[in-house]
Amino acid sequence: MTFYTYQYLLDHQAQFPYLRLAIIVFLAIMFIGLLVRYFSNKGDIKYKDLAVIVGTLIVLALAIQFNDYTNFQTTSKQSGQQVSLVEDIAKKLDVKPQKLSVNNLQEGNGDILIHSSKGNYRVIFNSDNSEYVLEKIALTKETIKVEDK
Repeated sequence: MTFYTYQYLLDHQAQFPYLRLAIIVFLAIMFIGLLVRYFSNKGDIKYKDLAVIVGTLIVLALAIQFNDYTNFQTTSKQSGQQVSLVEDIAKKLDVKPQKLSVNNLQEGNGDILIHSSKGNYRVIFNSDNSEYVLEKIALTKETIKVEDK
């Protein structure tokens, strides 16, 4: 069973695909350059065709980036909720959040298991996920893998 540390949750929350943004900027600069070449070479058709291809790639890359950005926002929000949950549980168990690890990266995907130095706990949420109960459990499968980076 894989558990994720508090630091892993914090790092997971802050990842954003900056490389794709750089590619979009590069394509936009290339598009402008091709349009300038097209107009300066008195309408050489090859530059126009290349500009259309690059423009299409820009639109495709922007659509993919927008989709990934909305997914990133959702994941970041859920991961932030998970971080606050871990901090709250750490207060209740009287341990540092860095000493806890969870088996689920996003809140609301069923019960969450907490692994700590004080034992293993299951977090049981009510129907609207506004409150929870900690239940001490004993894991039958003792192979616990902890991911921290």
